[in-house]
Amino acid sequence: MSAVAVPESDSVEPTPSGVTPRAPRALAGSSDAPNEAPIRAVFQPIVDLLTGLPIGYEALSRSDREPEQLFAEARRDGTVWELEQRCRRATLERVAEMRHLHENRLFFLNVSPDVLEDPRFAEDFNADHLRRYGIAPSSVVLEITEKQSISDHARVEELVRAYMSQGFQFAVDDFGSGHSSLLALVACAPRFIKLDGAVVRDVHLHSYRRHLVRALNAFAASVDSRLVAEGVEQWEEIETLMRLGVRYAQGFLFARPAADPPEVSSQLAGHLREALSKAEGAFGDTDEHIESLVEPVLALTVGQATVEEIHVMFRNRPALDHLVLVDGRRPYGLVTREDLSARLAGRYAYALRYNKPAERAAKCHALVVSSDAKITTLASHAMERAPADLYDPVLVVDSQGALVGTVTIKSLIKRSIELQVRTAQGANPLTGLPGNRAIQRWIEAEIASPTLTVVYADLDRFKEYNDCYGFLMGDEMIRLAARVLSRLASGALEGRLGHVGGDDFVAVFSNGVGADALARACAEFDDEKRSLFDAADLERRYLVARNRRGDVEQVPLVTISIAVIEASKLSGPAHPAALSHVAASLKTLAKKKTAEKGQSAFVVERRSYPADDPAEQASGSARDGVSSDGK
Repeated sequence: MSAVAVPESDSVEPTPSGVTPRAPRALAGSSDAPNEAPIRAVFQPIVDLLTGLPIGYEALSRSDREPEQLFAEARRDGTVWELEQRCRRATLERVAEMRHLHENRLFFLNVSPDVLEDPRFAEDFNADHLRRYGIAPSSVVLEITEKQSISDHARVEELVRAYMSQGFQFAVDDFGSGHSSLLALVACAPRFIKLDGAVVRDVHLHSYRRHLVRALNAFAASVDSRLVAEGVEQWEEIETLMRLGVRYAQGFLFARPAADPPEVSSQLAGHLREALSKAEGAFGDTDEHIESLVEPVLALTVGQATVEEIHVMFRNRPALDHLVLVDGRRPYGLVTREDLSARLAGRYAYALRYNKPAERAAKCHALVVSSDAKITTLASHAMERAPADLYDPVLVVDSQGALVGTVTIKSLIKRSIELQVRTAQGANPLTGLPGNRAIQRWIEAEIASPTLTVVYADLDRFKEYNDCYGFLMGDEMIRLAARVLSRLASGALEGRLGHVGGDDFVAVFSNGVGADALARACAEFDDEKRSLFDAADLERRYLVARNRRGDVEQVPLVTISIAVIEASKLSGPAHPAALSHVAASLKTLAKKKTAEKGQSAFVVERRSYPADDPAEQASGSARDGVSSDGK
């Protein structure tokens, strides 16, 4: 589920004297409370994988006893309401002490459906109640836990609308486990969908889970929600999630829950940048970095100016739209003309803030990206921000985190559209897959990698099928091949598929492809192609058509032949043309195998070739280098 950074809240007006009301003391540890074990709040970060920064924290309750035991006893005694109330109050007390955080970050608070439906909840927890703690409702996300089912969906929908009108946001927790997850989505219309850790765990090892995550992420985007992957513990999981388009994650890999909300270490942030670079390289035909769009920006050191001085700068320099505050060389916050004017427009805001340090006017949650981020990726992520931040410029840093400049949303969207048009122009109109130029770039970019694997695939006896069944059915057969090969590519960690033209396809795998996956693709094609044949042809296992010489003959059913070449088998500096020469020999062998067996097949070249004359080497006996399709 995705989280959008909440703008600094100005909804809590200070008193004319400038004193913010003191937060009321909670009953978290009072001895007369139900389940008398003291409650304390801890926080776990929810991390934006694009920036490496927390967009918020999930608030969790801890005690000297296990939380599961406490809540089990509360359910037994009928005191769940009282226990959750104490947990919320303990959390609000702690958040009230961290004003520097809750003005710039989200806080996710768990609430069970039965407590949400309790009439006491609306009386005890609302916007006015939060303001007593100095907390804006816009910085609070209510997580509807999936431990219990929702008994009255109409009532929950009504409550959700009421809370959203006050500025609260909602999340569905542990999606994929628990009770009636789809019904919870309908009832809550959540801003965030938190994917259960059981689905995320080992996602890099299970293609079914990857397809599920990809589908859920697409669904979340279509309803303006954000998918958050919970329970992340391995870097392989993060890398896979990034390739699947998931932007937000939470888990022990980043930090364990702590009383002081943890930040992401610089080392982890560096790993995230590397993983993001790999993920962006795995998709699409556009590879332009945002560094081409970066513009210089006025940067002021923290403590160098006041709000008044910045206001004067904007007034005297009409072309100045924004500036950046830096701490050393690293960005601290963004100040825009529009946001500063809004901040100074309140009844007391002008007098109270005008002579304050400039940091008081900065957006400390501004979107910060590395200069090697991809344009189309960034354009998509920038549009996911909160409405108040949507048109803010993006801060760009180098590999050391130092400010380089900014990119305006206008230039970002303009260039992104240009690149997408270029991609569309190079795509095959039948399948929408990238064409020859993209395939060549993929191979050239990875040709030095010892794990590069290139897969060439085409259909056997396709011309006869097309002549017999017509070009519309022929197009369907080609689309089927594209779907099967796309699943093969998406099932790998770094696979990309292109359509050369006609019935020819090329897939490029940065980290190789397994024989099991190849065998599965062959089997899937043979199974799914059955819907494209008449029953009579299926029963006799051939169709009657004219061959390429014009003679009438019995033509076997269409199969797919796959040739697999590993770049490591070409010694010396290989070239894409060398791979094509080897592929020609292998495809001949693959077609011979499909004809013999009447089934789709693949061959994997296991021999090594000198890079100077691969065609001559490939013309010899290839049988020693064949890996059969496993059928």
